Amino acid sequence: MKFSPEKYSMADKPQQPFIDLAEIVGILKDTRNDRHLLKDIIAKSLGKQRLNLYEVAALLNADSPESIEEIKAGAKQLKNDVYGNRIVLFAPLYVGNKCTNNCLYCGFRVSNRQNALH
Repeated sequence: MKFSPEKYSMADKPQQPFIDLAEIVGILKDTRNDRHLLKDIIAKSLGKQRLNLYEVAALLNADSPESIEEIKAGAKQLKNDVYGNRIVLFAPLYVGNKCTNNCLYCGFRVSNRQNALH
């Protein structure tokens, strides 16, 4: 499956900034609560589909206790679906910032000589 990023104000270019703070603040400010929309977003997340900024903003803006409980229940179910009944630790980066692996997606990879901390 090929990842197709959503289109926002800043282009998604490798190794370039991609977060436009004003855009994010605007999305958070303009997103309204809707219980039916929240249920659809939770269902989408349970299908392990990537949420866009507008969907995340809708979750963050939920303010009713019922909606918050539904979001928490969905998060718990998704965690259990993905990881089961176990705790997953991502050491060594949570213990330090030096890694001996060479995962191409990670800035801490051993071959990244721009990371002065190696």
